[in-house]
Amino acid sequence: MTLTERYNAEARRLLPHMADDLVVDPKIDRVTEIDEIVFRRSEYLGGMACAILAMIARKK
Repeated sequence: MTLTERYNAEARRLLPHMADDLVVDPKIDRVTEIDEIVFRRSEYLGGMACAILAMIARKK
C-alpha cells in the first residue's frame, strides 16, 4: 500500500464526513505534495492532513 493509499484510507476512516475534501489522487506519493494539495483547499484541511500524515509516520 502506497503512502497516498494509506493517507486516503486514514482520512476516510477518521473523518468520513470530510473525506471528499481530504482525499488526494492516489498517483501522488510524496508527503509534501499531499500537504500542499490539501493545504491549497484550506488551511484547516491542511492542518488535518499534516496530523493524518504524522499518525501514519508513527505507525511505521
